[in-house]
Amino acid sequence: MSLSGSGGEDALAPVTYLPGAREAEILARAEAEARNLAEGDADSEYAAQERRAENITMHALTRRGQSRAEIGDLLLRREIDVCVAESELDRLERVGLIDDRALAADLVERLRTRKKLGPSALRQELMRRKIDRDAIEEALNEAEEEDGDDLVLELARDRVRRLGGLDRTTAERRLVDFLARKGHGGSGAREAARQALDERDSGYGGDTVHRVQFR
Repeated sequence: MSLSGSGGEDALAPVTYLPGAREAEILARAEAEARNLAEGDADSEYAAQERRAENITMHALTRRGQSRAEIGDLLLRREIDVCVAESELDRLERVGLIDDRALAADLVERLRTRKKLGPSALRQELMRRKIDRDAIEEALNEAEEEDGDDLVLELARDRVRRLGGLDRTTAERRLVDFLARKGHGGSGAREAARQALDERDSGYGGDTVHRVQFR
């Protein structure tokens, strides 16, 4: 037996949907389209966050060197997505724009030269800048190996000149306290204070220039 339509041509039976099947298909297609749109919007938002994160970090780094943690905190304060922030931090490290070890070494050099700070004061300052702890210890160890004792003695000699005619006991106490505030403590600071005072009392002042007077 054959199925024939008008004109004697074979015809397919019409598609018959089960109750609710047509509506389910339409709903599934709508949900798929919505997902595609949402994914597209998410990609656009992520890209926008990446551009914004780069603008924020470039602006911050033009002002001064920053540690990884400082930049990370800045991005989070500016409401950059955590994943975007981590990606930006990794990018900055890859291109050398943030480097905790280099920053620690630079800060130690400048603070020792300008302010003659000792290890404890330097450590406090580097921790305030949220520099990686291993980078801090590495920079401090290298600095101490170079001229740790010489720096303390130089600072003590400079301070002794400002103590005027104070008696030995008072001068030594004030000198040791001053060195401690600068981050120089322990036996090294006490020895530097005693040597600087010995030089003062003996009339020799380290780098003092003695001028010859002609009559």
